[in-house]
Amino acid sequence: MNNKIKIVRKPENLKIVRDFVSTTLQRMSVPDPEIDMMVLAVDEVCANRILHTPSNTSEAYNNIELEIQNDNNNFTFVIRDTGDPYDINTHESPDIRKLIAEKRKGGIGLLLVKKIMDSIEISRSEPYTVLLLRKSLKFV
Repeated sequence: MNNKIKIVRKPENLKIVRDFVSTTLQRMSVPDPEIDMMVLAVDEVCANRILHTPSNTSEAYNNIELEIQNDNNNFTFVIRDTGDPYDINTHESPDIRKLIAEKRKGGIGLLLVKKIMDSIEISRSEPYTVLLLRKSLKFV
């Protein structure tokens, strides 16, 4: 079973990411509500990598690789690209009330990722930035 994909770093390819995560987790018999949450988290991280990482002139460096690993319902989402590292764990969560009062769109995606996933790790393995999103599930 192939649990890896590579996409060109373009916003229109986020649908491919969402479909891949959803289909892969369905094959692993993950319950739909859990699938929806993990799709949301992975999509948000990939969207941030796409929107906040400058494009490179080399096509080989304009990709995002995504792999889903499952070890006894302990899921790891491995996201690799050549963008600069950004440690989600140090990202300061916004004041939700302030966002609502200002009627701002966006700003809560990383907060959701941190709430959904059990752990988030980021490292650099030249030329890649590697993010590991982990989620453990208990289901039959």
